[in-house]
Amino acid sequence: MSLDLQAAANKRMRRGLIALAAIVVVLAVIIVFLLAFGGDKKTTDGKGASAGTQPAPAATETPSDTYTNPKNWVDLPNGTGTSNGLPVKFPKSPEGAAAMMVSLLRASWTLDPADVARAATTYSLPQEVEAVKAAAPQAAAGNRKVAGIPTDGPIPPGARFFAIPIGVQWTRQDDTHVRVSVDIRVVTNAGNGAENETQLISMAGMAVWSGDDWKNASLPPGDQPEPFDIGSEGFNKAGWKAIQEGGRR
Repeated sequence: MSLDLQAAANKRMRRGLIALAAIVVVLAVIIVFLLAFGGDKKTTDGKGASAGTQPAPAATETPSDTYTNPKNWVDLPNGTGTSNGLPVKFPKSPEGAAAMMVSLLRASWTLDPADVARAATTYSLPQEVEAVKAAAPQAAAGNRKVAGIPTDGPIPPGARFFAIPIGVQWTRQDDTHVRVSVDIRVVTNAGNGAENETQLISMAGMAVWSGDDWKNASLPPGDQPEPFDIGSEGFNKAGWKAIQEGGRR
């Protein structure tokens, strides 16, 4: 999924106080968060939500109409193969580890438990696959809750929940372990004519070289880089690298 930077440049980027509770399902291996938005939540369209008490709000950025070009870009490599219809066989490099993590997020942040299970099968370490697959219904139900729809029953027409990774950074632990952080737009829609809402979050996962490919491993929750929208000064100050794929920005 390519990021349309021109569209981003024309949008007024708004970030408010975003309170996030990230509950990693089972072993933290599919990195599907059950997000609880509290505090003074604002979408990128500037719509507010009722205040809450937990958790504490994240740091905020002053809204700006000025678009600041990203200082750093990363050309994420494509996988050279597919498994379960998803890209695999990423290069043994930090960029390859980041590409796997981005693919995992796109595939697993969904309202469909079958898609969550498919992502777990494809990207989890072999010894963790079954546990995460078993948690797929719970993960999908959590995603539905974040989208503002009932956790079971038919999905309302127009309901949406998906992730748009916009930036990455990483810390190479050794030749086979890379901690990858991802800056993400989470787009939700409750359906039935509702408007999209967009929140910014960041998360991290541990990419492990297993066999001949990168896999996602359990990683205890920890401090995450501050999320900022692409085109903001905060994006550069936080050290994010803007994602470039397919030779296009």
